Amino acid sequence: MDMIKTRLMLQQASENVRIYRNGFHCGYKVIRKEGPLALYKGGFAIFARLGPQTMITFILCEKLRSLAGLHKM
Repeated sequence: MDMIKTRLMLQQASENVRIYRNGFHCGYKVIRKEGPLALYKGGFAIFARLGPQTMITFILCEKLRSLAGLHKM
């Protein structure tokens, strides 16, 4: 989804002719031209960013729960 969103956003920013009509059309054209694995371009960077963010969120939530006196269920 992020790859499709990025391509659509770049298309809107450019002054050139539109390549994609919508998200489904973009996904279809990418799969036809570049193959299904092209949908995972940039996937590692997204997970590298979300992993630490998620861990910090869970640790912070658990710490706040213990400070508030709430017990784990």
